[in-house]
Amino acid sequence: MVLPNEGSDWVGILREILERTSSMPRHEDGILGSMTTAPEPEATAVFRRFIHVNANDPWLYPAVSELEKEAVAMLGEVLGCSGCSGMITSGGTEANIAALYLAREAGYGRVYATAAAHDSVRKAAKLLRMEYVEVPMKDYRIDPEALDKLMGEKGEGVVVATMGTTGVGTVDPIEAVAEVAAKNGSVVHVDAAYGGFIVPPLKGWEGLGFGNDAVVSATIDPHKFGAPIPAGGLVVKSREWLSPLIFEAKYMPSGEQLGLLGTRPGASIVATWALLKKLGRSGIAERAARLMGMARWVYSRLSAAGVALVAEPEVPIVCVKTRRESVVIDALRGLGLYLYRCGVVKGVRAVMMPHVTYSHLTRLVNALTAFLAP
Repeated sequence: MVLPNEGSDWVGILREILERTSSMPRHEDGILGSMTTAPEPEATAVFRRFIHVNANDPWLYPAVSELEKEAVAMLGEVLGCSGCSGMITSGGTEANIAALYLAREAGYGRVYATAAAHDSVRKAAKLLRMEYVEVPMKDYRIDPEALDKLMGEKGEGVVVATMGTTGVGTVDPIEAVAEVAAKNGSVVHVDAAYGGFIVPPLKGWEGLGFGNDAVVSATIDPHKFGAPIPAGGLVVKSREWLSPLIFEAKYMPSGEQLGLLGTRPGASIVATWALLKKLGRSGIAERAARLMGMARWVYSRLSAAGVALVAEPEVPIVCVKTRRESVVIDALRGLGLYLYRCGVVKGVRAVMMPHVTYSHLTRLVNALTAFLAP
């Protein structure tokens, strides 16, 4: 029996939870493969204060609705989009599903993406019953010429371009992809879940997509940059494009709900707003530069040691080639270092998240060199 007949003592409950989770690693212990991080203490405090708020009840919590609009506007500015609309989501997967749903509702029933695109893109296509077309890659980036040829054969659709592939840390040529899409009467969704906070500040805050009319939406994840989980973001070109995500809810005072969920955590919205206000442009840029510097440091030292690497990182992800993925992952776990698979290629990858330090990375480089150097 799991559910007790009688309620248990709260102290005993807490003791059991602590005992059963005591072996779980903390981010600062050496988690180097997960795209999660220890949230900012201030953002966590704000999250706790608003943990009871349903963001899909703007009649009861109008201030949270206003904070969401401002948070989305700030995320839009990060991505070079002025006057954009959108919503705070539970994460990149929900944002990608919602984005492809919007494209489908606009008449685009086909999804073009590479094997390096996030798994949630294929999940979204399956859930939405959209045709999925895999586009060939060059150096783990979408090949615009191949895309053009496929679109000529298959027809219009929505192209998913990735700003920071999860597996190898490459960035698709978004402007070239957008030009091909426009030529073929199609639209582009940019999955910038991880790279959205990295690439724009390192490129001088240039408009990396929304300057092209074909780009209609983008995913960007605040919880990958210091907001508590869950906190993703969907940025779209206009309120009009977002409108299919506004659903009737007759029992609610407002008469409607936004997004795929009914109840949405308002705490995520307020915490995201607080994090963006705390960091500002300068804080985002400084953090992006620090993380990218770490990735280059790891890449250069592993390369100098003769360790086989997949691609020079464009976002703070380093993928190391090896066919002994499980062996390496288990061995490093024994050393207190937690790596994940690259996925799109045989190998293991390290992700530089805000909690990562050079102490972690020195241990990582030494361990990988010992296991994989010729």
